[in-house]
Amino acid sequence: MKIEHISYTAEMVDGLHQSVMLYKALLEQAKKETASDQEAYEIADHVFKNMMKVSE
Repeated sequence: MKIEHISYTAEMVDGLHQSVMLYKALLEQAKKETASDQEAYEIADHVFKNMMKVSE
């Protein structure tokens, strides 16, 4: 199944939006706490992935 052919419900769109906003907040905080954007992305990715694993 290709992702383009999925019918997104309002709940799915809301969930995706919340995930993006959460990642954005994590990244902004990581940028304040690190010296480089690359390091900030690595930290934000790590935290976000762990949060998703815990929520399963």
